[in-house]
Parts: sequence; structure tokens; C-alpha cells
Amino acid sequence: MKIVQMSDIHVGSGLFRPELLRAAVEEANELEPDLVAVAGDITMEGYRWEFEEARAYLDRLKCPNVVYVPGNHDAKNVGYRYFEDFFGSRVSSTVIPLPGGEAKVVAIDSTKPDLDEGEVGREYYAWMDSELRDWERGPRILMIHHHILAVPGTGRDVNILRDAGDVMAILRELKVDLVLAGHRHVPYVWSISGVRIVHSGTVSTLRLRGTMPPTYNYIELDEESVRIMLHEPGGEREPLASFARRPVTTSKFYPDLERFVRYEALPFAGEGGPES
Repeated sequence: MKIVQMSDIHVGSGLFRPELLRAAVEEANELEPDLVAVAGDITMEGYRWEFEEARAYLDRLKCPNVVYVPGNHDAKNVGYRYFEDFFGSRVSSTVIPLPGGEAKVVAIDSTKPDLDEGEVGREYYAWMDSELRDWERGPRILMIHHHILAVPGTGRDVNILRDAGDVMAILRELKVDLVLAGHRHVPYVWSISGVRIVHSGTVSTLRLRGTMPPTYNYIELDEESVRIMLHEPGGEREPLASFARRPVTTSKFYPDLERFVRYEALPFAGEGGPES
């Protein structure tokens, strides 16, 4: 499976560089991925014209499977309504056809209107479990904007996912292969308790932290391994991380998940859940 992961586009910012986004889109088309994952902060202030402009750039992607989640900037000024108008449901489950199988991509909106911090929320734990627990046809992937674990090289951390502990426990329980996130504008990969969390940097702005330039991630995943390359739009490429597909771990946690995390009834029970 081939994935292009980009985030923090920030159309509308004075530091947005359209030539970087155009280059990233062209390169993504050349890579012919199975999935393009756009992990939030498509806009700067959540205004309609920003979403409209971003849609015009991203419509040039040729990949048949492009999955979007909103970021905290997209939820400003009631922008989540425009996100739905231009990019569809803020929560989704998508099946990606692959040679010899299928991947399941669950996308969760972790934003709260006009707040930088985010959370999944108890109301979505049961749905996330129902989508991923029994999936056996290929990779299990979660997309979310906010970071679950702190990202080094980003300064003081004040808005990590508020229910990060519960979410991490669920992800370990469900044996999720990859978590694709953004938000901090620095690419980094954590592997913890068998869960691989892949952060993407800002693809098309100069809203940078530390030494990292604008980048996006290119991920290749097969039965044996996962390889992640860091791409500068129109520029250099370098390895970001590589690891075995199946985590090598000798750790075992014995108490049942329900002793720590309680699932609430789905608020959309009987309505088919979020869009698939």
C-alpha cells in the first residue's frame, strides 16, 4: 500500500505558499498512491473562500481515494460547516482496494469550534471499535488531526489530544497499524505498544518550527515492513522512519480495556453511523 500524507496546508495564511502545494499535488500524482490522507488545517481561519481555494488545488489530485479530516483552524468561525460543503463528512470510514486485500481508513474529527485543543470524545469510542476490531482484510488506519503523543522539536506542548490516554488504550486494543496525524508542523514517528503514530509537517506554509522545512510523508506498507520518506515539495527527499509491519514486542497488559475505558451509546445509533 502506498500513502501520501499531508497536512497543515493553511490556505489563507500570509505564510501560505501556493507553489509548494502545487508541487506536492503534482508529485503525489506521479507517485500514484492508493490513498492521499489530508490530515487537517486545510484553511487558516475557516472562511468559505479559503475552503473554496483549497478545493481548487486539491481537486487536481488524481488518486481515487482522498480522505480528509478537519483541523482546529478549519473549525474556526463555524468553518466546520464549510468543510462539510467542500470536503464531505467530518467523520468517515473508507475501504481502500489493494492487491490481495483491502485497507480500512477511519477518519475522526478531533476538533472543537474555535479551540486549538481537541478530543475524540467518548461518543465515538464504540464506533471506532466497531469499524476496526474485526477488520482482517488488510491494514487498519486511523486519521486524526491532533497529536496523541507529544512531538519533539515543537516547543511547549499545550494542546495534545485531551483524551489521549483513552484513545491510546483503544488503539492498542484494536491493533491499529497506523495513526496519521498532523497539527504540530513537524514530521515525526512514534512506535509505542505496537501502535505506530505518524505525524506530518506543514506541506505548504512557512509556519515552521525549528529546523524542519515544509514537507509531506510518503508511506509504503507491505506484509513485511513500513517505510516512510520525508518529501520537500519540489525538493529533497530523505528517510523518516522504517519498521517491521508486525510490532516486535514482549510486553503484555492483562486487565481488560473496560476497566479503564467505558464506551457510551452511539449518539447516531440506528442511523447507520457516520458516512462510509
